[in-house]
Amino acid sequence: MLYSKSKIYSHLVEPNILKKFIKYNFLPKFISSFHDYDNIYLITTYYDGQSLRFIKGNNMTEEQIKFLSACTIQSLIYLRKEKIIHRDITINNIIMDKNKYFNVIDFSFAIDYAQKDNKEKYFNTFKNVTPPEMLNFEKFDYNSDYYRLGSIIYYLIFKKYPYTVKLENNITNIYVNYKDVKYYSRNCIDFINKLIISDPKKRIGFKDINELKNHSWFNGYDWNNLEKKKLKSPFKLIKNEISQRACTKIPISYKLLMKYKFYSKNNIYKLLIKKFNVD
Repeated sequence: MLYSKSKIYSHLVEPNILKKFIKYNFLPKFISSFHDYDNIYLITTYYDGQSLRFIKGNNMTEEQIKFLSACTIQSLIYLRKEKIIHRDITINNIIMDKNKYFNVIDFSFAIDYAQKDNKEKYFNTFKNVTPPEMLNFEKFDYNSDYYRLGSIIYYLIFKKYPYTVKLENNITNIYVNYKDVKYYSRNCIDFINKLIISDPKKRIGFKDINELKNHSWFNGYDWNNLEKKKLKSPFKLIKNEISQRACTKIPISYKLLMKYKFYSKNNIYKLLIKKFNVD
C-alpha cells in the first residue's frame, strides 16, 4: 500500500534499479509493472525456494554459511559496479532459487550512490542489522551493506545480532574471540569481526569489495563456477510452501471482492495478460 511518502518514493525508484539487472544471475529480473489507485505492482523473477527468514532456525554448517555469504557477495559486487547501495540486506531479502543458490531481492530501499546524501533518508528501520553510521545519521557508503552481511552471518552462528536496539546510542566495536566459538574456524570468525567494525573506514571492503573475496576464509574458493552457478550447493531446495499455505487462510474482504468483480467486469486482467504476454 502506498500509505507514505517514502513508500511512494521507493516504489517509483525500484523499477529503474531492477532494469539494470537483466543479465545478472544473482539478482531478480524486472519484467514489467502496473498500478491501480492504491498499489504499484512489480513483475519480477519468481524464486522457488524460501528466504533466510524461514531457513535461519536450522543449524547451518560453516560450509553452508560460506556458500550463502559468497552468493550474497556476488550480488554486492554487481551492485557496487552499478553504483547502487541496497540498504536493506536482511534475512528476509536473501532467497533461494531453484538451483539452491541465494539471491538478493527487494530493492525498495535501494539508492543510487550519487543520491546517498539526500536529506530525505529513506531506509529500513530494522535496526538489528543497520550499520552504526546509518543509525547515527552519518555519511554511509557501499560497505554499509557489508556490515549487514556480517550481522546476518553473526546471527546464523550465535542466534542473536551483534548488538541490541537498547545499545544503539553507544555502539562500539564488537569482537568475537574464535577460541570461544565451537564448530567454526578462526578464518570464519575473523571475517565476521572485519565486517561488523563500527567505523566504516576500517571495515573490510571499504576501498575495494574484492577484499571480501580475497579474505583468508575464501582461500581456494571456486568463484568462477559460483558465478556461473555450476558449483554444487550444500543446501537442499526448500520450496516456499509455508507462505503459500498462509496466503490461502487470509480472508477476502468485501472491499477486495468488489474490486475483483470490477476488474473482471472490465476485462482488465485479460488486457494485462495480453500486454505482458504472461499466462
